[in-house]
Amino acid sequence: MRSLIVVAIVLVVFGGIAAGVQVLSNKERVTSMWVGAEIRADGSARITEVIAYDFGHSGDSHGIFRDVPGDPFMDDENLHVTMDGHKVPYEDTYGDYYEDEKGKREIADRLKIGDPGRLVSGIHRYRIQYVLPDVVKGRKLAWDAVGTGWKVDRADVTIHVVDTHGLTGVRCVRGTGDDGTPCTAEQSEPGHLVVELDKLSGHEGLTLYATADQAKTATGAALPAAPTGKAVGTSLPHPMRTGGLFLAAAPAAFALTVCALRLLGRDRLVADGGRERRVAVGRLGRKVTPSATPPDELTPAQGGILLAEIVEDRHRVAWLLTAAADGHLSIEGGDKRPTLRRLNREGEPVDREIKDILGTMFGGRSSMTLGIRDAPFRSGWGSLTTRLSNWRADSGLWDVDAARRAGVAGRAGLIPVLVGFVLVITGGVLTGRRNAAGWPVVLAAAVVTGVGLALAARGWELERRTPRGTALRLRVEAFRRYLADPSTCPGELPVAERAERYTAWAVALGVESAWEQAIGASTSTPTATARRRSSFDFTDVLLAAVVLSAASPPSSSGGGRSGGGGSSSSGGVGGGAGGGGGGSW
Repeated sequence: MRSLIVVAIVLVVFGGIAAGVQVLSNKERVTSMWVGAEIRADGSARITEVIAYDFGHSGDSHGIFRDVPGDPFMDDENLHVTMDGHKVPYEDTYGDYYEDEKGKREIADRLKIGDPGRLVSGIHRYRIQYVLPDVVKGRKLAWDAVGTGWKVDRADVTIHVVDTHGLTGVRCVRGTGDDGTPCTAEQSEPGHLVVELDKLSGHEGLTLYATADQAKTATGAALPAAPTGKAVGTSLPHPMRTGGLFLAAAPAAFALTVCALRLLGRDRLVADGGRERRVAVGRLGRKVTPSATPPDELTPAQGGILLAEIVEDRHRVAWLLTAAADGHLSIEGGDKRPTLRRLNREGEPVDREIKDILGTMFGGRSSMTLGIRDAPFRSGWGSLTTRLSNWRADSGLWDVDAARRAGVAGRAGLIPVLVGFVLVITGGVLTGRRNAAGWPVVLAAAVVTGVGLALAARGWELERRTPRGTALRLRVEAFRRYLADPSTCPGELPVAERAERYTAWAVALGVESAWEQAIGASTSTPTATARRRSSFDFTDVLLAAVVLSAASPPSSSGGGRSGGGGSSSSGGVGGGAGGGGGGSW
């Protein structure tokens, strides 16, 4: 149960990481930018900008604004603005200040697009058309196609320039100010320049330089059709849906892997004719007939370990109760502070294990009180754990090779968990960036994580018993069913020392409450000592032992809001007409 709680916590944390990373990755940005310039005879250019703006999950923006030095937006006749192919309110506010990438304040014409009474989220495509003067001066083209005032990243940037004259000496510069680096500008046909970039980071701009020929081209180049309508790739699942996808798929992968481990780890049993067959011992155990006789080959603690697969606190308590039933201990005092008293059996042979463990627990004393810190008892409790674990390993009731494979599987399970952690982050980032691979990666993360956690937490399912171990396990289960309901074997209720020993079995097998009730309701008359022990609340003993085993002596303490862009010296980024920047408002 404890391992399942840990698994559940890990899955919830991973699911939360997927959702959280999606939110953090879904920052405001431009998912695509298409910019075209049609050069006119007077050196001006008709600019068409198509901006697909991702507002993310913010939900507190009304639209975008666009800053351009000069006053290109004051010409209402040539200004056309749409959002997702439809008309949208806008406002021209000339004289607004903005800061360029170096913090220098500039004045620009600001175009605010959007309805002040409406909030937008997700991706919307804005189309802006305006006329920009002085793009070509003295046959020299210098145009800031993308300004350095954009703070947000821009992806899928495409630039087109068409002129009735051919263009020579073409140069493309990208970057910030004078720190620009060359970029590639191709002339697809005479008078038609094309630049394509995968990405421009915040404050990066792009400037085109060229010289116009004196002679016109034979056939004037035309500007390609700009993107229209709604933006592509607008779907973005809610972060909780992304986390929910992970939390739905990962437990399923975990459960399927556990089923596969159980199938591979089925026990073996000798069937008729001496042949071994693989069996589901849990299912087979539900069909066994209750038996009032425990296996003579096992002590109560060993039988409990055989049933539970691991050493638990109740098995250690059963060991103490067995020692008491054998006359080495007595349990006295009240339920809240029971006392263990060591009994001397002079002249009788004593088992070496009992002698060593009780000698360590009592530390030379004849009695001890449970419920308080006791270093000798804690040391003996640890020695008892070691002895029981060694018995499990050396008993021959479990397949050694299968146990080795189970250990390897448990350690190997950590690798897919780490891979799943990386995939969770990757899937969250991709989903936040509206990448179609986001959900498949999150799904893969869920599957890998579920498999890894199953191997790490339930790799022991690969362990299996030997045929003898399986047979003994079924006998222990038959006896457990009797202890849970003694009425299944009428007339078999034990008395005296046999009742004490059966009580140790009941504690080891986790049915002490049912056994206590059966003993208390019986009409038999056990001895006074047996009555005292059988009615004793052994859960208190268990809890006290756990506290003592774990206790240590106390220690002493001593948005995307953006501005515009400016200009730099001629020849670098920002050395032409236009430019500026933009953002959301």
